[in-house]
Amino acid sequence: MSIWGTSLIIVDKNTCTSPHLFNRVIPCNPCPRSSSMELVSPLLPTVLGDDEYYNLADSDLMLQFPVETGFLFEGEIDRKRFLHALERALSAFPLFCGRLRTASDARHPWGIQLLNQPVEVEFIDAPDNDMLPRDSVIQDPWYYSPPLDIDAIRVCKDTALLKMRVINFQTNPRVTTVGATSAHLIGDGSFMTKFWRFISHAYQSLSFPEAVPTYSRHPVDATCLEAWDRTELEEQFPQLLARNPSTQLPNSQRITLFFSPTQLTQLREILSKRLQDANISDNTIKLSVQDCVTALVTTACSQALAEMKSTRGPVKFISNVLNLRGGILPLDEPLNALSWANATTSSPFDVVQTAVAIRRSFLTAREQTYQAACLLTIRRLWRDAADKGEKVDFTPLANSFLLNSSWRFDYTSAHFGFGQSKTHFLHTVSKFPRYAKMFKRNPPLQFGKESQPRQERGPGGAEFTFYLLPEDRVAFLKCLREQFKALGIAGEIDV
Repeated sequence: MSIWGTSLIIVDKNTCTSPHLFNRVIPCNPCPRSSSMELVSPLLPTVLGDDEYYNLADSDLMLQFPVETGFLFEGEIDRKRFLHALERALSAFPLFCGRLRTASDARHPWGIQLLNQPVEVEFIDAPDNDMLPRDSVIQDPWYYSPPLDIDAIRVCKDTALLKMRVINFQTNPRVTTVGATSAHLIGDGSFMTKFWRFISHAYQSLSFPEAVPTYSRHPVDATCLEAWDRTELEEQFPQLLARNPSTQLPNSQRITLFFSPTQLTQLREILSKRLQDANISDNTIKLSVQDCVTALVTTACSQALAEMKSTRGPVKFISNVLNLRGGILPLDEPLNALSWANATTSSPFDVVQTAVAIRRSFLTAREQTYQAACLLTIRRLWRDAADKGEKVDFTPLANSFLLNSSWRFDYTSAHFGFGQSKTHFLHTVSKFPRYAKMFKRNPPLQFGKESQPRQERGPGGAEFTFYLLPEDRVAFLKCLREQFKALGIAGEIDV
């Protein structure tokens, strides 16, 4: 049940810190605002019943990373209904109410002590619209959920694994944001999508159409490792081998590319036709939209670096984060189920050859025996870093590009009854150069900071966001536009 003791808190109007992925510090909105706090506990009994401890898989040990997710709704959230919906959701997702602990069990030394602790939910009435989200998925600065104390979590202090925030904006008509910061060790994007959908259904007094998490972990046969060289496998994941990244952030600039549905269709058709005409591969290679967009961006990066006579290119290595659910792991695998596919292109200036290399890397990574060997290797490396108290380094190397795509996730299905056309997903991305995210584009935002309609456009399309060094930005956009035109794709890229 909820602990509904509400107190008024005046938030500092000048600055606040938000340790994002890779320890980013974000300036807070300068306008003063007031907020109130609710503490929400899960309905008992939870789905884990009387269990006192949950063993984490080694692939869950992403101890240094938070996950920031949120939504903007064109409407007002009913406070009482939201709190009751969250009570029900926490009963189905009780790990969010626990604390990270270590145990004496050598096989499972890391786990969650199931304490059913209440979750903090902050409610803010924004006096103006300075914090209103931009017309994109990626938001920087991030105002939409409180930060977690990640350093305290890593050393198993009594620290929350989930915090939430609801902001009511004074637009006409009203809009509301609902956001959460969660510890990555409790769940990846797929698992968080299920959590948000559960809250959305509970808020609407609907039954949850999906299976509630069982929290059992699918076994992986360790004999698959016998077919592979250990060093060769580990070298597939250089991000997990590199440790203790610098806390000094590069001076980078964000680039957000918006592609219309027509442009995505044309891009895929043109590259697929060129692939067929060039007879580069057999008919087993079917390029996806994500393959084509990634190849378009990375080859433009390579061309820009070449024109600048830079020693930091071209981009030859392209990694894609891979969701293993539906592969060697079941679709209902809880918490984290991530690996990645690594592509090496011998033609970094050729968009078709690069797209083929990316597609082949996915086909290789999805082969069952290899996929199992990679997952076991990833688990060993995450566990090694956690046991040593080290941080892994996901900074892309000078000639590499990393895409953590949520292109296939239907985030706006958590629409709280407002409808998907009036629901906007909000997220963050690392500021390290060439670390990218790709999403389905949000529906058009109807409200700007002055409550005026924003850019008119149709629904659908994709958003591709990453950061570049300032000196690379102009050359990259020039090469991208030239390549877009040379391919014969209609219209301009919306940047």
